[in-house]
Amino acid sequence: MDTCLAVARLLAEAGLLDTTPDAPAVAGPVVDIPAVPPQEVTLVLLARRINQWGRVVIDPTLPHVDVTTVDERSLRYTLQALWEESGAGIRQMIGAIDSYAPMWWRVRDALQSAHTAASRTTADNGPDDQALWWYIALLHLDRAHQVWKEDIGRPLQAGRGRSQ
Repeated sequence: MDTCLAVARLLAEAGLLDTTPDAPAVAGPVVDIPAVPPQEVTLVLLARRINQWGRVVIDPTLPHVDVTTVDERSLRYTLQALWEESGAGIRQMIGAIDSYAPMWWRVRDALQSAHTAASRTTADNGPDDQALWWYIALLHLDRAHQVWKEDIGRPLQAGRGRSQ
């Protein structure tokens, strides 16, 4: 309790807290929060990321996602396939005691989060909620790519014992 009083005293001295009982809240700085991009833009970005990164790094056998006519169902299945393939590759890497396996776990976790967010777009939500979940899926996919780019830098297949 003494710590709370000390913090309150410091806040009052800084002018951030008025110690009178009926004091109004002090207005803080205005924070500009960017809007969630429209769903169409997010779907196109997801498709491009999967084509440019996921097919090249994780599974080259994934079908190419057409960015001009993006199908939401196909995107959900593709994100699930990326997540499952990364898990299968990691299990083989661990069996071979590959030093890149722990970093691939981080990629897999981000892909799992992207897949989970994409699956939430099928719920009975409004278009704004669906756009938000697609955007969250895009953020997780971008995180997976960032971890791969900064920590791994080689395709998953190379770590799985296939010929390089």
